[in-house]
Amino acid sequence: MAFSISACQPTDTHSTAPGATDWSCQSQKSPFAYSVCYVQSEVLAGERYSLQLFWQQANSTQPLLSFDNLLTTLPAEQTLNFAMNAGMYNENYAPIGYTVIKGKEVRALNLKEGGGNFHLLPNGVMWWDKTGTVQITESNTLEEQLKNGQAQPWYATQSGPMLVINNEIHPQFNPNSTSTKLRNGAGVCSDGSMRFVNSEEPVTFYQFAALFKDDLKCPNALFLDGGIASALYAPSIDKHDKKEMGVIIGLIETKK
Repeated sequence: MAFSISACQPTDTHSTAPGATDWSCQSQKSPFAYSVCYVQSEVLAGERYSLQLFWQQANSTQPLLSFDNLLTTLPAEQTLNFAMNAGMYNENYAPIGYTVIKGKEVRALNLKEGGGNFHLLPNGVMWWDKTGTVQITESNTLEEQLKNGQAQPWYATQSGPMLVINNEIHPQFNPNSTSTKLRNGAGVCSDGSMRFVNSEEPVTFYQFAALFKDDLKCPNALFLDGGIASALYAPSIDKHDKKEMGVIIGLIETKK
């Protein structure tokens, strides 16, 4: 199975992942230092790969907290190809936004106004159904889709702000801002692929959004978190953060 990915594929400076048309991770240096993991949406429709969310330990309300703890829970036939923190959380490492795991809603859609990045509206939800079709949808729009049955998430994670909305950078981002932090986010690109990005140096919201829009060609992208919460597991490029976090998003490969 082969896919044309040139329209959304960044220059590969360091990639050791097998089957680059399925998924890959790279380290990049321009326009700033960042790591990016790619997965083509078509492969999620099969049985070999699945994009999943993880939060609590099996048969427990205790959060997994770390990539290391997640790795210990996986069956022998499964491999975690890459993972990152999947959104903002409270002091108990519980998600503060809409969260669905294996069809079960564990947090309701959060449409409240308030302070902080989560409420820098519009915010949004990254979600996918049982077919593996991944979408990033503005939160109020998703509410309507949930009501009329258009959206039936199997997995979902809400965060904010949106970085790119229908190929436009978030209207509240200032290109002259001096507020820089480590940031991580996800985008759905014009060819249907997904990009999961972790900045390796502090950047502004505008710089981070411009990366998704202009370099990665992702018409919709969502900020997941930043600062000490920005975390990545990508062994193919020697990334394994030891931070604690709430919900984790990861690409699972199942070998039979």
